[in-house]
Amino acid sequence: MGTVEITDITVRVLGPPKFDRHGNHEVPVEDADRRVSDLRVWSKHHGQVEWRVGSMYDLVEVKRNPVEANKARYETAANTQISRVGHPQDPEVSLLHVSDTHLGRPLTDKEHMGNANQLERFLDAVNLAVKSRVDAIIHTGDIFDDDVDEATVQTVEEHVELLADAGIPIYYVRGNHGCDRGDAFLQSQTEAGRMIHLSSEPQLLGKGTLALYGMDADASVNGLSEVAPVGDAPQDAYRLLAWHEAVEPIARDGISIGELVDASEVELDALALGDLHKHKRAYIGDVYKDSGKRFRAFYAGATTGIARNSEGYEPAAWLLQITNGTLERHRLPLRPR
Repeated sequence: MGTVEITDITVRVLGPPKFDRHGNHEVPVEDADRRVSDLRVWSKHHGQVEWRVGSMYDLVEVKRNPVEANKARYETAANTQISRVGHPQDPEVSLLHVSDTHLGRPLTDKEHMGNANQLERFLDAVNLAVKSRVDAIIHTGDIFDDDVDEATVQTVEEHVELLADAGIPIYYVRGNHGCDRGDAFLQSQTEAGRMIHLSSEPQLLGKGTLALYGMDADASVNGLSEVAPVGDAPQDAYRLLAWHEAVEPIARDGISIGELVDASEVELDALALGDLHKHKRAYIGDVYKDSGKRFRAFYAGATTGIARNSEGYEPAAWLLQITNGTLERHRLPLRPR
């Protein structure tokens, strides 16, 4: 095995830090030659900087591990100094990622933390969208549960109209739950242009900065190639697929991300997912073997504590900001009742 080298580098952050249980984290970065690497940051360096996607950082006296060492390529050392030297631009497109609102779902003893009111949490998300001045909401399925009353639908309609007045449409895919009253509402709002049902053809946002695709739950029952993304998009667009599905390796017994990539005519950058009721995310390497491009996948989680073993779960919506082909993702908590 080769020896560890102490060096100085300048890197650009490609994604948010991923923490381990000891408070250390790894950050995906690229160097001046646009080589993608992992940077391992030990907990003692947390106070030096706030890691921001798209920002540039100088690292003085950082370890460069040999490739065969089975470690992150770069790693902070005892004397490492870190400083931010370049700031990301204002986002060209911003979305609020919401999922699994399950409006109309009866409460059970699984709910925790006083956050079980589905309608209140949906309205919290609407308020966050308006406050954050996002370009759109992306909802990754199970908007309604298996039943919903007319009063709830009426309240939701009023707030969807409020969003439309603010110029904020809702892009959505269908989940594996729903009901006749909820389906009728989605159809009416889609026909009115306030909500857009995503499909294999791209919806372009931000003058072509973002190409947004969608697949409903169980869309792959007749084969992924029948429903996977197709169609032309600007060459430099960030390609994001919304899907209500369990995918491996994030979820057990899910559909392989590799299968999706092989079936898609479009080289996707990331998946925005629904179905799991807790927040999860992953970077998947070697999906595009020729380029070494890393693939992102993330679940928004449910807006209430309805997951198994959900005690302590803190529901949230997620702010997605795309700038120059880079996605930055921020957690926005939904207040408890």
